[in-house]
Amino acid sequence: MPFKRFFRRAEEEEEEEIDIEDYLNGLSIREGKLIEREDVTYIKPMDLDPEGGGIDEAKRELEKNNIVVLNVKQLLRNKILLRDVVKRLKDICMDLDGDIGKISNEKILLVPANMRIIHRGS
Repeated sequence: MPFKRFFRRAEEEEEEEIDIEDYLNGLSIREGKLIEREDVTYIKPMDLDPEGGGIDEAKRELEKNNIVVLNVKQLLRNKILLRDVVKRLKDICMDLDGDIGKISNEKILLVPANMRIIHRGS
């Protein structure tokens, strides 16, 4: 009956939820504070506040040729503001020769000049 035990354990492991954030933090290859370098492109997770604040910071990161993963979760209740923020971000990306794309309903990807996002067809 070792096969039953093997399969039961596999099923039990599937049911157990994994906290991806904790898991990835445990895999960190760098300890301590990160000192930014100009010759490195960073992927920066950022949050917009409920009023849409944080756009200027995202623009500065794009100007430094960094990639921004923007969390817009706090704007989901205000569809008009969300639409205006996305339009503003799109204009910023166009001005900087970057690109913008949707990762999920809560996340927007902004890439700097000379990078393009390939959008999947619906």
